[in-house]
Amino acid sequence: MLKLAKGYRGQRHINYRVAKQQVWKGWSYAFRDRKNTKRNFRKLWIARINAAARINGLSYSRFMNGLSLAGITLNRKMLADMAISDPEAFKALVAQSKQALETNGQHVPSITPATTETEVTITVAKTASVAKPTEKNTVAEIKAYLSQNNIDFASSAKKSELLALI
Repeated sequence: MLKLAKGYRGQRHINYRVAKQQVWKGWSYAFRDRKNTKRNFRKLWIARINAAARINGLSYSRFMNGLSLAGITLNRKMLADMAISDPEAFKALVAQSKQALETNGQHVPSITPATTETEVTITVAKTASVAKPTEKNTVAEIKAYLSQNNIDFASSAKKSELLALI
């Protein structure tokens, strides 16, 4: 038991009774966390499959239902890997899933505008013009002002040199 407790701190590696309790507690943590690891990976795989399926116009549940109707038996680990490494093959699976849903008489929604969006535009709000910096401003503020007004300056310039450029 003391050999198993090697590396523990304090009495946990010296005292037999405490070492035994700690080793048993460690075994229970190991048992519990082996189950949690499986649970966490399944969550990760489902999240990846859902994201890839939604890009192709289906929700996770409809996609999985369509796969089962089509008779495709791929586990979630393989589907998640395919969604990341081979999107074209995943797209073909989504098409087969949609076809199986339609032949079963279920409604297959069309792709929503959110999923067909190909370009995102970001607009930056213009900041109000800043007054000229003075001795009270920091070097970083002075450099930001000079950059904003397209004034060239040396990056190693001192505060007095930067103020002279203004």
